[in-house]
Amino acid sequence: ESPAEMWWLELASRGNTDIHFSEEADIKILLTGFDPFFLDRNITQSNPSGVVALMLDNTQYEVNGRSVEIQSYILPVRFADFDQGMVEAVMEPLLKEHQVDMVVTVSMGREGFDLERFPGLRRSAEAPDNLNVLTGATKQNPVVPELKGAPLPGPEFVEFSLPAASMTAVIGAYPVKDNHAVSTLKGDMTPVTLIELDGETAVSGSGGGYLSNEVSYRSILLRNAYQPELPVGHIHTPRISEHDPMVIKAIVEQVKSMVLAAAGSA
Repeated sequence: ESPAEMWWLELASRGNTDIHFSEEADIKILLTGFDPFFLDRNITQSNPSGVVALMLDNTQYEVNGRSVEIQSYILPVRFADFDQGMVEAVMEPLLKEHQVDMVVTVSMGREGFDLERFPGLRRSAEAPDNLNVLTGATKQNPVVPELKGAPLPGPEFVEFSLPAASMTAVIGAYPVKDNHAVSTLKGDMTPVTLIELDGETAVSGSGGGYLSNEVSYRSILLRNAYQPELPVGHIHTPRISEHDPMVIKAIVEQVKSMVLAAAGSA
């Protein structure tokens, strides 16, 4: 197959061609997760965000008398797909045509749940991707990712717009934190507002310096361009090393509760 055919096959196999919201849904939510990563190092490695995407795909709920529908997509842990514009290929048509009411990107993170307040533009993580590709980025030399052969255009930091207060109030197996911490070339910061980051160069956003931060950044960039009032943001789930059905179930249930709490206050 040609590279173009492989690209469309990749998009379709990951769920892009079946993102169809029903007309009667009052609140349409796009949710993305990620593949497991580094399976060549740990074949039992699981990624709760991918499980969340699979479990919540094509589901319907009722919140405060309004119908909520979730459609999902699972992203690869590969720099080249992001540089080629996979996030934009999935999200841009939906946002351009105002076909979604909320976008929630999900990945695996730290100990509890984090809502990542200020995603950053640059890559700085020195970890490889699932093809064992290294970007050459470091914390001393953060690198701007690409979009179809050109540097990704955008500010150093953006701000998420999910209803954090409703989501952090959700009671579950894990604490939920509205995480403001970022890293710049001048050092670590915990800004309250986006304007405090004016003039800074991003090293790590609240979600880090890897692809989980980047999916959040790219989706918010699209929001700012096409639907500036849209609630968009990232959930980092607790970190796990291998598939544990009870832990996974608790994480999926809590993400569902947070997403529905967000829908209820939208």
